[in-house]
Amino acid sequence: MKWLTPICLLLLLSGCQQPLTRADGDDGIATAGAVATGEESSGDLLLNLIDFSSRFEAHTPEDQLALCSELRASLGRDGDPLTGWYLATAISQVNGCGEPQEAIDLINQLLEQRFVSRQTAWLAYYQVRLLQRQQSQEQKLNKAQVQQRKLQDRLTRLAETRRLLENQLRDLKRIETSINQRLDEKEQGTDPGVAEPSRTPGR
Repeated sequence: MKWLTPICLLLLLSGCQQPLTRADGDDGIATAGAVATGEESSGDLLLNLIDFSSRFEAHTPEDQLALCSELRASLGRDGDPLTGWYLATAISQVNGCGEPQEAIDLINQLLEQRFVSRQTAWLAYYQVRLLQRQQSQEQKLNKAQVQQRKLQDRLTRLAETRRLLENQLRDLKRIETSINQRLDEKEQGTDPGVAEPSRTPGR
């Protein structure tokens, strides 16, 4: 999801760096939340979020999922809410990283525990709105998939019913053909099942 590009333009921020690599070690994505300290300005926080999003997006989906796991592990160790925001950003960018509701909860935790500027709060609001939209789309997709499975099951049952009816129809046609053949043979006197009347000598 390329949702940070318009933010970058709107806030007139720049400075995106090279893609993150898992080999960066302690300077890499797993400790991304640690870059935002209490002395950091809101502009630095926004720059870091935009930089993170740009570098994260440059990875392959497989590496993105691996980095998601690293972020989640780092959050579990340190409990840094800013790391949670980075994880929330990752969740919004790649399927399989986490659920939208998890990302929304992580952002809300940051807003509750830390003073944020108007710009940062606006960014959080915008991201939460996008995550809610993503959540709604996933719910609609899941509902559509359930309906599709129901329709597929119904089509399967209808196909089986049609097959049974076709078999019954063929059986009825064979019975009808056999009956007609017996009637024709009876009319022609060649029905082997009908005994020819015995002839008695005249009196």
